[in-house]
Amino acid sequence: MERDLTSLLAQCARQLNRLDGWLAALASKRGGPGDPYRPRIALVQRRLQRIMAQSPDVVLRRLAPPACAPHVALVAYVGGLVDSTLVESGVVTPLLSTTVPPSEWGERTFGAGGVEAVDNWPDILARLTRGDTLVFAPGCPVAWSVATARYKERTISRPKTEMSVRGPDEAFTESITTQMAQIRRFLPRPDLKFIPLAVGKQQQAVAVAYIEGVTNPALVDVVVDRLRRVEVDTRPNATAIAGLIRDHPSSIFPTIRATERVGLAMWRLAEGKVLVLVDGDPFVLVAPAPLADFYRTEMDYSGAWYDASFVRLIRFVGWGIGVYLPALYLAATEVNLNVIPATFLISIAGSRSGMPASPVTEVLLMVLVIEMLREAAIRLPQVLGTTIGTVGAIVVGTAVVRAGIVSPQVIVLITLTALSFYTAPVYELTGTWRLVNFAMLSAATVLGLEGIVFVSMLLIGQLCRMSSFGVPYFEPWAPFRLRDWGNTIIRLPYAHLRRRPTGARPLDTRWLSPPALRTSVHLRTGRSGRGPT
Repeated sequence: MERDLTSLLAQCARQLNRLDGWLAALASKRGGPGDPYRPRIALVQRRLQRIMAQSPDVVLRRLAPPACAPHVALVAYVGGLVDSTLVESGVVTPLLSTTVPPSEWGERTFGAGGVEAVDNWPDILARLTRGDTLVFAPGCPVAWSVATARYKERTISRPKTEMSVRGPDEAFTESITTQMAQIRRFLPRPDLKFIPLAVGKQQQAVAVAYIEGVTNPALVDVVVDRLRRVEVDTRPNATAIAGLIRDHPSSIFPTIRATERVGLAMWRLAEGKVLVLVDGDPFVLVAPAPLADFYRTEMDYSGAWYDASFVRLIRFVGWGIGVYLPALYLAATEVNLNVIPATFLISIAGSRSGMPASPVTEVLLMVLVIEMLREAAIRLPQVLGTTIGTVGAIVVGTAVVRAGIVSPQVIVLITLTALSFYTAPVYELTGTWRLVNFAMLSAATVLGLEGIVFVSMLLIGQLCRMSSFGVPYFEPWAPFRLRDWGNTIIRLPYAHLRRRPTGARPLDTRWLSPPALRTSVHLRTGRSGRGPT
């Protein structure tokens, strides 16, 4: 009778364990906050094995701490994501010698930093795949998560897409911890704040950086709120996050800037703007980013004011040449023949005698050739790409002129246009202006100068309508803010840059102090005096 009762109880226990397994599997599929952790080590181990499909890099170790005798504890971690030395010295060794109850392990046992209690399975799995070590103890209502992640990351290097002749030459890395350390090293002030966030289903680590007392709190709240609303099923990079949180996501004009230069990020923070750091991506997002910000570089603040001002003006001139020069040529040679002098028109007609194609066809053909050479130079290895770009441009340009397919004026025109596009410091803006250039070409071919004016009006209207995190996209032109021109169109000397740009609405507008009174030294007497030298 006792034997039958014992077998019946054992069978009931097996059925209960099987039922718990089914419930655990159902809960793992549900994966919501209502999936609590239950301290049953055997079921925890089976669930981890089922979820991780018994992957070889997932380590599940059963230990026998004195505090849990005669039961065992379970330690789980991903081998390639943790520092094995830290796991052994900070987790395993203290467990095998502790007599502290499991509910107090977080405060009195683990030697590694960053110990937190987790009470639901979504957080457990997220921390496990992020590189933490999870400790499960029998009878303890929470699992202990110990920060033991040690990723292999590349060393700090020079920027690859934002080249500079002078100034700090340090680029961000992919580690968000290193990014924060780089910013703090460049900007060592206690009011520099970081707000940690987790984005998407993969709980991507993101941080929002700003300067308290300078950055407008409303701007910080908007950025944080948009980041919390991001829902992606995969691990997003900085470009994906920028596309999900920026204003006008369907517009061809970027309203949030990405930079890999630490120095430029420091200047934007000092202006009262916000940085978004994304773990795993070496580009940091800057918000807000009106159109004028895409024409300001870090080198502008590292060189002489007159040289930086001249270079900024060259960038705007290059923009005008790239967008309008081909369209004006087509309008003057195809539609509005009366707007150019007769002698110049006769010269163009004489050089085009015997040409089989119209000016429109020539321009479109050369634009297509330039785009193909540009794409080939990017995709090929660096040395070979440079050779292909240089040789291809020379060979193709010479060949089409000698073959009588394209006139020499078109070759010069398209070459100037291609060079002018790359005066824009930010690469993603060159694609925008190339699309605008195609629209200008189409309008000039059909309507001539009236088409160019019409497209220009649409462009200005669109730019005036847009915004970037509440900041007008076309400022300081619309709305007109003359005070900000000194740090936008040109770069005034530092003695005159006493206030921050007003675009981001900083709380503290004071930036640089007035020039200090210079001290003169009398070389003959050795005495120092106050006054002008």
